[in-house]
Amino acid sequence: METDLLIVGAGPAGMNAAITADKAGARVILVDESFSLGGQLRQQSQRFTRLPRNVEKDRGTALGDDLIKQLEASKVKVLKKHTMIGSYLNENIGVTDGEKTFEIQSHKNIIAPGAAEEAKVFPGWTMPGVMTAGAAQILINRERVLPGKHAIMIGSDDFSLEVTRQLQACGVTIKAIVEEKEHILSSNSERRRDVKDVPVYLNSLIESVTGKGEVEQVVIRTPDWLQEVDADLICVSNGFTPIIEPFEILNCNLVYHKELGGWLPEYNANFQTSNPSCYIAGNAAGITSIGPILLTGEIAAVGALEELGFIEQKEAEVQKKKLWKQFSELEREANEKTFQARSELMERFYGKVEMGLPEDFSMVKGGLHNG
Repeated sequence: METDLLIVGAGPAGMNAAITADKAGARVILVDESFSLGGQLRQQSQRFTRLPRNVEKDRGTALGDDLIKQLEASKVKVLKKHTMIGSYLNENIGVTDGEKTFEIQSHKNIIAPGAAEEAKVFPGWTMPGVMTAGAAQILINRERVLPGKHAIMIGSDDFSLEVTRQLQACGVTIKAIVEEKEHILSSNSERRRDVKDVPVYLNSLIESVTGKGEVEQVVIRTPDWLQEVDADLICVSNGFTPIIEPFEILNCNLVYHKELGGWLPEYNANFQTSNPSCYIAGNAAGITSIGPILLTGEIAAVGALEELGFIEQKEAEVQKKKLWKQFSELEREANEKTFQARSELMERFYGKVEMGLPEDFSMVKGGLHNG
């Protein structure tokens, strides 16, 4: 099987990259291990507002549906329930559906595997009834299953408070929010207001979890006392880590950056990694919000299309400049530290790869100038 562009991962970044490349006339194969497209958008019922200018503000599920409709109307070849498992010596990508394994000969690859939730270890953390906040969100929004009736949320960032709100909307009583730090991490005033009636324990942690085969009682250690709480559900929101295994397979250089989620590949302002045939998109490029996630897919696609000859250099420069302007505005608004960390990563890598960007689109110490 041969294609101009292979995209691995059909979440928001991968789908947006595929749509962008298809519009330019490239042959595109989109591979995803799931039985349905959309990635995390499939269970994100919250309404997103910080989005690219060409994307209508809507709930995550509706955004996913819109991207899927665009894919269905395109010429993109979609391979659901297929997994990238390796790279051959001839640089072809090995893909399997669980029964047959075959090669895809691609001229460029965009890898968008997303991110994984981090677990948190405490006494009783393996008991039934303990799960990540993302798992709870999947159960209520995608599987229509109530994971419990009385819950404790560990963590207080934007994501944990959003899942807390969604659980409450389903009738789950939130008995407590437990945060190790001395302040609530979420800066979203709306989310903080939604959970204002929930007891919040700061500078606190889970001392123990007990129950007969499942979670029944939780002991919270606060700075001053031990608080016993009856609960049958513990949701853990401990951050996300970029999924990097595909990039290791493709021999991409990796770096560690705490603000971007941990280990991730080096890349430049085209989201091109140290492997010239491999681009990165989505949360694998650094944990961020949905608007920038969508734009990473589009920027990576434009960079690949330029090298493949589907877009002339001048036109590619114009497109990338506009996209990066939106990207910087959205990411800085959501998290300035994330944007600065991304800028530093690309600046470090900038001298290693020919960028092909306009002169006024330059990397400078402390961030990106948009011209």
